[in-house]
Amino acid sequence: MSKDSLNLPEEFILMILNEQTGYFYQVGGWTLNCAIIGAVLADLSLKSRIDTDLLSLQVLDSTMTDEPVLDLCLKEIVNSDDQRGTRFWIERLAVHAEEIIDTTLDRLVAIGVLTHHEGDFFSVSTSMRHADVNDYSKDETGRGTFIKTRISEVLFTEVIPEPKDILLVGLLNACDLIRFIYEIDEHIELRIEQVCKMELISRTISVAVTQTIVSPRLQTAPIKRKIPSVSWIKLLSHIHSSSGNLPAIFAKLTDQYGPVFQLRPPFQKPLTFVAGAQVNRWVHRNARNFMTSGNYFRELEQACGASGLITSLDGADHFRMRKVMQSVYSVSKFYERLDDMYRLTRQFMIEWKWQKGTELPVNRVTRLMINMQMTQIVVSTDTQDIFEELVKWKERASNCHVGHILPKFLVKTPAMRRRFKLLNTFLRRIEQNHTPHQRSDQHRELADNLFSLHSSDPQILPEQNLPFMLAAAPVLQSIYLGDLLGFALYEIARHPEIAAQMRSEADALFDGSDPVKDDFSPASFDVTHRFMMECLRMYPVVGLMVRNVSNSCVVEDYSLPMGERVYIAQSGAHYMDDCFPNPYKFDIDRYLPPREEHRGPGYAPYGLGTHLCVGFAWMQMQLTVTLLMIVHYFEFAQPPKDHKLNINPFPTLSVSKKLKLRISNQLREIST
Repeated sequence: MSKDSLNLPEEFILMILNEQTGYFYQVGGWTLNCAIIGAVLADLSLKSRIDTDLLSLQVLDSTMTDEPVLDLCLKEIVNSDDQRGTRFWIERLAVHAEEIIDTTLDRLVAIGVLTHHEGDFFSVSTSMRHADVNDYSKDETGRGTFIKTRISEVLFTEVIPEPKDILLVGLLNACDLIRFIYEIDEHIELRIEQVCKMELISRTISVAVTQTIVSPRLQTAPIKRKIPSVSWIKLLSHIHSSSGNLPAIFAKLTDQYGPVFQLRPPFQKPLTFVAGAQVNRWVHRNARNFMTSGNYFRELEQACGASGLITSLDGADHFRMRKVMQSVYSVSKFYERLDDMYRLTRQFMIEWKWQKGTELPVNRVTRLMINMQMTQIVVSTDTQDIFEELVKWKERASNCHVGHILPKFLVKTPAMRRRFKLLNTFLRRIEQNHTPHQRSDQHRELADNLFSLHSSDPQILPEQNLPFMLAAAPVLQSIYLGDLLGFALYEIARHPEIAAQMRSEADALFDGSDPVKDDFSPASFDVTHRFMMECLRMYPVVGLMVRNVSNSCVVEDYSLPMGERVYIAQSGAHYMDDCFPNPYKFDIDRYLPPREEHRGPGYAPYGLGTHLCVGFAWMQMQLTVTLLMIVHYFEFAQPPKDHKLNINPFPTLSVSKKLKLRISNQLREIST
């Protein structure tokens, strides 16, 4: 089946896509399940496989259609002895709705009708959007990009609709979605009613869907279970508390108390945590409809003098800002800056005297190395002289305004005020480096995009947000990526046998000259990539997301009321045996077939859902290139076998500031 012959479930999915938000018009779970099964049955009827009315559904032809989502349901109907009506089969087959939706979305992406964006957003692909509009009228089935145009003709003109369009209008009307897609008045409402009555099959399926939707007995009733409580003393006495390994703590607490539990710190309200692979799946698919991030980050926004930053945006504004950021933090953009990556990394090694016998303070040196790369590449500005002061402000502000670990007055001390002013110093440097003359013939980067966005739409990016977006954001990225590099260096030192395999890959890539884009095939850095994935599993730098419940919901049979603050410990699954057997073992073979333990909701180092890390693909390549260069030049002394890594858990995971690693051998000279 080609993209010019979409089936009815695919057209229904395309109709309910809201391109302003990058997701779908909100339809209740059971409602959507009923509608998608109704679309399948309608398409089977159009293909003369079944005949149906409210009282009966008969198989006319048991031959499979070779369309997986249709055949899944047809096979069950054919193999059943139940002689029942449409409503029965909608209810019976609803269990397959999630699989059908996933399969439908995958196919629409595969054939180029939809584009899938990080964070589980979707949009109509560029090629379909710019297709010749004149082709649409020649296509009886309707191309994906023109479905809404086709249905608008049905509703806003007196054209006689095709049976498929009548069915589509009936399904949308049963879900009460037409009013959100088009502006309608009383006249159009009459037209909708008229269209829905034009075909018996449309009336049958629409009525069946509506009846299943409104029937209270078919709705999933919330099971109000009491949320288990964990005392603060029990938490502090936990086996992993002394090492600071928060993901491991979340895993053990989930094993003991279940996927939803509350911590009760002294003199504070209970803190509600959710964790586990199935919770991760629910959050990734459903949290956008029930939870928001805005309230949680508002204090930090106010401390920065900003409002409506990407971390606190939801819906259309968040999707639009993500697209701006993704255009910069793409792998293709990273490859454009490979020469700068090589130059800056070598420059840092020379300046910090990386050589045999040097002891590296890991926490400090990895952050500074990434900062040199990051700020030069994304905003063309050097900040090495002020970076560590900015880090002190950021960590204090996060602990006071986000984590609420410290009292708020500590972020207003004279020293903290002085450090906060450095954000404006950083911004002034960026502005001075981004005059039209200086940016002529330069690679377009983050600062260019954000200055353009501010000029064209000062509402979505007001001037008050520029210090954070341009100055604070690269600092945050340097911290997160630098801390992950710190954990990676520790594991390189611990596992010389893996480091040797990585070195073989690095030597092959850097043999004779620096590699170019086409040299970086997946096979060329397979071991390094799997090593990095295991570092991300064991040391997810941002292992916790915080949301406020905007619409009451049920998670794993526990009811979460509106207004509840929820701590989503998505990294807890990284230390659960059912997701990662022997989870405390550093094992890069987890990611090879047939194991492929990362394929599933248990692996979530970049976050989940709409707030999935925007630049994780860039981050992977930046870390990969950095690690390859390090092992190409150096070997590290192995720590004592009984050495226990201490982790600083707040505000994000990082190696202890006391950790030092010694370079045991320099393998080749570093030339700039």
